[in-house]
Amino acid sequence: MVMLKGSDKIANVSADGKLRRKTAPPAGASQPFHIDPEMKELIESGVAVLVATGDAERRPHVTYGWGPRVRDDGTTVDVFLDRERSAETLRNAKANAHIAMTVAHPVSYRSAQFKGCFIDAGDPTDEDEAWVRRHREAFVVSTSLVGDPPGVVSGFWMDDVVRVTFRVERAYNQTPGPDAGKPL
Repeated sequence: MVMLKGSDKIANVSADGKLRRKTAPPAGASQPFHIDPEMKELIESGVAVLVATGDAERRPHVTYGWGPRVRDDGTTVDVFLDRERSAETLRNAKANAHIAMTVAHPVSYRSAQFKGCFIDAGDPTDEDEAWVRRHREAFVVSTSLVGDPPGVVSGFWMDDVVRVTFRVERAYNQTPGPDAGKPL
């Protein structure tokens, strides 16, 4: 990663030698938030996932997310979006780097929001697609336990997904109750 002189852009050279440009992290960005094993277990379970970005005028755009996965560094997350629904989300993330992901377990209501800096997006690998299928199966089980018919729930997603990777900088408890909104 290289900062271009006189610019707020970061350039990344991929393995194939192509130059990719990304917006620099938001001013005053903190150290990455480290996701502990307990939180990783929640993120990678059968949770409902929403991914949000905002445009230059701070108008939000929200879409479903699938297969959230914490990378080994504990600060970076991959989440998969339905490609057909993700154009505006990706456009916003690429333009200003701000992204948020909220996960909520349908049975326990345990919920958390992760805000951070968009890193990149790309096509899923075969391994990624298997990961998304596993998450969707777990999500159907979770929602079935609260009475949602599996056929209805599986209608929420599309087959073609895009991988979005971001670095978590802040996290908040979103579980309903007196601690909702407090930093984790």
